[in-house]
Amino acid sequence: MRATLASFAALSLFALTACQRGSSGGDAVSVSGSGRDATVPQSSTGTNQSPATDQQAGARGTIPPTPGPAVALPSFADLAERLEPAVVNIQVVMVDPNSSPYEGTPWEYFFRRPGRPPRAIQAAGSGFVISPDGFILTNNHVVENARSVKVTTNTGEEFPAKVRGRDPLTDLAVVKVEPKKQFAAATMGDSDAARVGDWVIAIGNPFGLEGTVTAGIISAKGRVIAGPYDDFLQTDAAINPGNSGGPLFGLRGEVVGINTAIIAQAQGVGFAIPINLAKELLPQLKGEGRITRGWLGVVVRPTPPEMVPAGTGAKGALVVAVDPDGPAAKAGVRAGDILVAIQGRPIDDSNRLPRLVASLKPGSTAELKILRDGQVKTLAVTVEKMPDPERLVARHR
Repeated sequence: MRATLASFAALSLFALTACQRGSSGGDAVSVSGSGRDATVPQSSTGTNQSPATDQQAGARGTIPPTPGPAVALPSFADLAERLEPAVVNIQVVMVDPNSSPYEGTPWEYFFRRPGRPPRAIQAAGSGFVISPDGFILTNNHVVENARSVKVTTNTGEEFPAKVRGRDPLTDLAVVKVEPKKQFAAATMGDSDAARVGDWVIAIGNPFGLEGTVTAGIISAKGRVIAGPYDDFLQTDAAINPGNSGGPLFGLRGEVVGINTAIIAQAQGVGFAIPINLAKELLPQLKGEGRITRGWLGVVVRPTPPEMVPAGTGAKGALVVAVDPDGPAAKAGVRAGDILVAIQGRPIDDSNRLPRLVASLKPGSTAELKILRDGQVKTLAVTVEKMPDPERLVARHR
């Protein structure tokens, strides 16, 4: 985790949970996010009602109680014992961002104060083995700016590690160690199949306490905090600094998420990257070290309820700005259009659009359906490679 993290917004609300630091410094970032939360009123029905009556009552808005006795809570002991060997502690020495900009360059000897060693910060997070040959998945903010990375297994074995790939936009990273023998690897599950209310357990190293197991449920899905590719699972399993990069397991022992963030002022509100997102990006992270994404060059927001198109099967995304040099502009997309589908995949939420576009191969031609003046039109757009963020900012100044 960074030694000093820049604020994403004015309010100090969310905190990345990765790093147990050896030095003082802010380990919170401020971001803003929103999500609709629904509460279901609790009620009961008479015990002499038939199942059919119960169903009818539920259809009218009254939810009947579940028949039969309460189910005993499971023990997680056997599951935790089986999974713990796949979870590792990641210790990082990183450059202090407040030190000289010449640190680590041939000029540092001339610009460093005589007799003063270069400042470095120690941090720690978690990770989990994804293949027996030593590939480990963690968070980007655990290893970003790292000078050195060390991995410690649950048996106390230590291995030097190299960062093989990072993606700041999804906060994912892959590190590699050279094991003396094959590691126990975790099984990656299907986060799309996970349901709100499912039991999950988190294993990691909060505050340097190795092998800590916590349990909870999936509290919500599809949470957006700040980033364009956010699709977090929310959980009430206890997550603390040092847990970041560690796995969130389902009860069958499969990884459903990567623990990433918490709300600093709250209790029982943590966030995990869905494992399906990681599975999509792993081939590029392992092979190329970075992620290449498709790009349209539009800015969108949720479609106002009164503008939601009827008969298209999707709410769509309202275009509020179009990059004049981007592929969408070249294809004829205008501000005010509502994007309802791309490559036959409906855009049921504006937050879904960046993830759909990112999965498209640059240079490919995609079919884009839009709603303009009440009419559905089909446009052919040639997807381009997403420019670096710095270039995007510069071209809009």
